[in-house]
Parts: sequence; structure tokens; C-alpha cells
Amino acid sequence: MTPLCRSTQDFSTIINLNPGKHEYKFFIDGKWVVDENAAKTDNKFGSQNNVIAIDEADFEVFDALDRDLASSNAGEAMRKVNMTGAPPSSHDTPNEREIEKLKNFTQEIPDRREFEKAQNPPVLPPHLLQVILNKDTPMQCDPNVLPEPNHVMLNHLYALSIKDGVMVLSATHRYRKKYVTTLLYKPI
Repeated sequence: MTPLCRSTQDFSTIINLNPGKHEYKFFIDGKWVVDENAAKTDNKFGSQNNVIAIDEADFEVFDALDRDLASSNAGEAMRKVNMTGAPPSSHDTPNEREIEKLKNFTQEIPDRREFEKAQNPPVLPPHLLQVILNKDTPMQCDPNVLPEPNHVMLNHLYALSIKDGVMVLSATHRYRKKYVTTLLYKPI
């Protein structure tokens, strides 16, 4: 038996299955139960099991995703939109905005010129330029103790300029009222 993990509304587990037909049922409150909404088959003990068929093609990620989309409500809605040109009226299908999002995704690689139009990343905010490792420690302080960091500096990865063939990375985390700065030194 494989136990299921409880989520907020449901139970789930992950099992690696080889291609072929696999039978299963659920053990709930001391009783064996089958899912009435899933495919079933008779077993050799005279009771029923749910059955799932795993094909070789299920291991091809994009093919499997296409099949899942085709069998889902979103795939049905896409087919109706493509055939009629008008969005479906059923409440089970996604709304028009979701259908538009689905239309934008393809397996085609965009033209290089589209990337050249992309904007540059934003300028680094000034408070992130004040890296603790670059600050001087006051003379009365222990040189091994860094000054208290600004709250916006927490959980960021910082890199010092490469000096003497050594690169330094740091990250500062808060644990209750204490700050822990981890330094990683890498010779280059």
C-alpha cells in the first residue's frame, strides 16, 4: 500500500509507473474502495479495481501535454473557438481571458529580432548597492563582526568584486533577533 498525502482539499501521491496497464484501488476507513468515475476492470478475486494505462508516448512531455490539453475543458473550449470563432457559453469552460492566454503559447521559437526589442533590466535599487561586505567596520568593533544589515538586504545573494583571484559570495538571513551572513570564497 502507498499512503496518500493530504493537501487542503484532496489526497495525492506520486508513483513512477512503467508503460502498461496498472490496477489500483483505495483503502479508506478499513474498506477497499474503487473510484466510480474512473475506468474499472474485474480482478481475479471477483471484485473490481480501477485501471490506468500508461503508454510510451506519455513519457514524451510535449505530446503528453498536448493530449492533456485536448482532453481537458480548456482544450474543448479552444476547439470550439477555433471552429466557430466565438467563445463557448458553457460554465465548465474557461473564460475568454484564459482562452486568449492559451492561444499565446506555442512550441515555435520566436525570431531573434523580437528579443532585440526587449527592454534592458531595471537599474539596481540604491539600497541594494550598500553591500555589508563593502562597508568599513568601526575601529571599536571586532573586525569579524559585520554591522547590522538593512532589512531590504536580507535573503539576497551578493558578490564582491574579484580581488586577488578570489570571488566572494554572501547572503544574510535573519534568525529571530540575530543576523547570519554566510560567505563563500571561490578561487578563480
